[in-house]
Amino acid sequence: MRAKKRLGQNFLHDVGIIDRIIQIINPKSSQSIIEIGPGTGALTEHLAACGAPLQLIEFDRDLIPVLNNRFADNPHVTIHHQDALTLELNQGPYLIVGNLPYNISSPLLIRLLQQADYIERGVFMLQKELVQRICAEPGSKTFGRLSVMLQHRFACYAALTVPPEAFKPIPKVDSQIIELIPHKEFTEVPFAALEFVVKQAFAQRRKTIRNNLKKWFSDNDLLAVGIQPSQRAETVAVNQFEQLALQYHASH
Repeated sequence: MRAKKRLGQNFLHDVGIIDRIIQIINPKSSQSIIEIGPGTGALTEHLAACGAPLQLIEFDRDLIPVLNNRFADNPHVTIHHQDALTLELNQGPYLIVGNLPYNISSPLLIRLLQQADYIERGVFMLQKELVQRICAEPGSKTFGRLSVMLQHRFACYAALTVPPEAFKPIPKVDSQIIELIPHKEFTEVPFAALEFVVKQAFAQRRKTIRNNLKKWFSDNDLLAVGIQPSQRAETVAVNQFEQLALQYHASH
C-alpha cells in the first residue's frame, strides 16, 4: 500500500523497532485491546498473537480489505472502518495503542482524555516534539496546554525514540513512544472548566497569568491557590490549574 500524505500516513516497517514497541505494550490475553490506525498491520500481527479481543480502528477504506485478508483467521480481531475522532468507549478498561497520524494526534488525545475512565493504559507513537511537550514539567518552555490537560488524568512517560528510517515513507521528524497511565487518584474537575482556564492562561505565553486571567480571577483568587500573579502560565503546577478550574466552575 502507498501511504497517503493527506491522511498523515507513515507505515512502520523496521522489525527491530516493532519488537521493542511490542515489549513496551506488553499485551496480555486477559486484556481488551484497541489499536488506532493499524495501517497494514505491522504491530497488529503481534497484538493479535496474544489472543486478546482486539479492535482495529482504521479510517482509510483502502486498508480495510488488506486488514480483512490478513486477519481473516483471527476471530478475536474486529475491524472497524471509522474515524478515531468519533471513537466512544463505553466498556473497558482498554489497553489502547496506536501509531497516531500526526495531523490528528492532539485532538485525538484530548478525546481519549475525556474517556479516561475506560482506559487501563495507552501506548502511542507520536511526533517526538509532541511527546516532549506532553511530558514537560512546569517551568519548562515546552510546558503548555496539552501538558496540563493530559497530566491532569495521566502519568505521562516518554519512552523509545523512533528514527525516521523506521517508516515508509520517511518522515522529516523523529517519533517517540509515549505511555499514558491513568492516575488512581485525581482531582475531579469539570472538563470544560479546566479546558477553558488552561486555554486562557496560555493564550499569550509572554504575558503574566494575572494579565491572561484578569477577566475571571482576581489577584486574591490566584494567591489563594498558591500562584503569584506575576508568574507565567508555564510555571503554574497542574494541581493549581485544577483548583482555578474548580473556582471558575463554582462561579459560572
